[in-house]
Amino acid sequence: MKFSAVFSTAVLMIWLFAGAAQAAIKTIDHQMTLRLDPLSRILDVSDRLHIEGTGEADFHLAASMVITGIKVDGRKVAQIRHGNILRVDLGDGPKHVIDIQYKGLLSRMSERSGESGPAPLMASQNGSYLGSASGWHPIIPGIAATYQMTMTLPAPQKAIVPGRLIEEKTTASQYRAVFKSEIPAEGIVLIAGPFTVEERRHGEIVLRTYFAPGLENLSADYLDSTAGYIDRYSKLIGDYPFSSFSIVSGPLPVGLGFAGMTYIGERVLRLPFIRFTSLGHEVLHNWWGNGTRIDYKNGNWAEGLTTFMADYAFAKERDQDQGKQMRTGWLRDYAALPPRRDHAVRTFISRRHDAAQIIGYNKVAFIFHMLERQIGERNFAQGIRDFWTRYKFETAGWAEIQAVFEQTSGQDLSTFFAHWIDRSGAARITLSDITRTLDKISFTLSQPDLPYSLEVPIRLQTANGEEMYQASIEGEASRVELPLSARPLSVTIDPNFDIFRRLGASEAPPILRDTTLNSKTTVIIVGSNPKIESTARELANKLLDGPARFTEDSLTTPIQGPLLVIGSEAAITQFLHEKNLPSTPKTLVGRGSARAWAWAWSNSEGVISPLLVVEAADHKALQSLLRPLPHYGRRGYLIFNGANVIDDGVWPASSGPLTVTFD
Repeated sequence: MKFSAVFSTAVLMIWLFAGAAQAAIKTIDHQMTLRLDPLSRILDVSDRLHIEGTGEADFHLAASMVITGIKVDGRKVAQIRHGNILRVDLGDGPKHVIDIQYKGLLSRMSERSGESGPAPLMASQNGSYLGSASGWHPIIPGIAATYQMTMTLPAPQKAIVPGRLIEEKTTASQYRAVFKSEIPAEGIVLIAGPFTVEERRHGEIVLRTYFAPGLENLSADYLDSTAGYIDRYSKLIGDYPFSSFSIVSGPLPVGLGFAGMTYIGERVLRLPFIRFTSLGHEVLHNWWGNGTRIDYKNGNWAEGLTTFMADYAFAKERDQDQGKQMRTGWLRDYAALPPRRDHAVRTFISRRHDAAQIIGYNKVAFIFHMLERQIGERNFAQGIRDFWTRYKFETAGWAEIQAVFEQTSGQDLSTFFAHWIDRSGAARITLSDITRTLDKISFTLSQPDLPYSLEVPIRLQTANGEEMYQASIEGEASRVELPLSARPLSVTIDPNFDIFRRLGASEAPPILRDTTLNSKTTVIIVGSNPKIESTARELANKLLDGPARFTEDSLTTPIQGPLLVIGSEAAITQFLHEKNLPSTPKTLVGRGSARAWAWAWSNSEGVISPLLVVEAADHKALQSLLRPLPHYGRRGYLIFNGANVIDDGVWPASSGPLTVTFD
């Protein structure tokens, strides 16, 4: 609904201003002075815009911002406003100055404000957040602007925006800071709170933490880790592109990256693993996404490349097997994605739901893994450095990435990029027609779906040990021959899950996402406890990656398709028995205060559908799942004591259809 409302507003604005000539704007510079009072939630701004351009300019300024004065080149002008659109006639001449004074009342910030994504304009004494696309200041969409901003807040509040800190002063009653942009930005994010600021210099780079009371003891470790990540990526890619990096805490339970800074929720900051995972991801975004800008018209490559060089690289460095586990997890997530929700990588813009993450983060990271395997680690590493050197502070897309890696590797990568960037879907490989002689083994690798050009790893286990091969295949069927030096024991295609492919059913045991990603899932709340029913509805809406569909009478209505069943232990046991559904696995029965487990069930016609069961000892136990459970979609089962996971895992997978064992 939120997206639809934004889209409708955009369409309305186009209709209102149809036929009007938009100004030919070349550059914008803001000289801005503002006062923010988080207690009263009042924002008061004076903005002088130096503009290069002529004609009528349409600015986006939030409707909640009330203009108290406006001049163009020193002349008072009438306001022309339609909702979020402010029209200003610049008149003739190549350069102009607009002076705008305005103020607005911001929404109230709470801990739960950001659970479905941060609202655009929020303030409280515990933290304030003014989003870069919210229109809290005048924006012309598509035009990046420079700025210098002077901010004043009542003590102990402090504020930060992306840019170089020019001046800062704190007194008993007031905080004042001046920031200047280092790169043009289409919108400016402003974050405020009752921060304690810790600073450290790392060479020429200023590192800072803006932490809320109670988090100060975390600053030293976060600054240490940040310095390490900057050194790591400067060596791999090129010099860090900004003058500073700041870690800012806040009430919103999110992690967001901006040029030279990251916003991380206070609860998240306390998690011990965040310094070793998410922090590195956000630091790396200063190269990918902020340093080299994304050509959104042709897809967002930066989230996947950042995931590959941060999250995946960290896992692989801890243990090669963890890299394999992460790739397998990505494939398992993709297997849970309904075909109608699949789309080509080139269409990914940003994460709005789990389905988008599976494509834009996981699949893109997997594509970079395959690219590295195809051109070699040395060529890939050089390509990364060349890409940065060529497109630092420029805009780049998939075409530019392809061109750089082609030049670095000397390979024609047009087929690779056409298959993996422009198509939806994944490779599907089958193994058949195996024959053996004394000196060789041969078999057919087929692609029943749209074929890909693939480099397929093959593991041959013989009486003398393990031998690894690689076969190039394309088209619907390819015959592969391998030499035999000893008696063969088994052959496995893609043993380490190095190809983005569709897993066989036995390779993809049930996980929670099989149900939560499926838009056809029916929610059944069992039992008659009104408190449990209310909490179960809230939990279902958090778990499902789309609108929840509830049944009216769970015990009498015929059931079919994907199911999410929520209730008390006793009610769940009765319901599963009466509906002839799988019962709670014996290894989970009676453990913890609540359990969630994924399975599959088949109806009377033999149609197999996913099943997710959430059973709790009582209302309090179910309520404790509201925050943690939605974050465990990749698990097959979880056991909770309150909100704490005391056991979790994935159901065992068999060797799958791409392994053959010989007698």
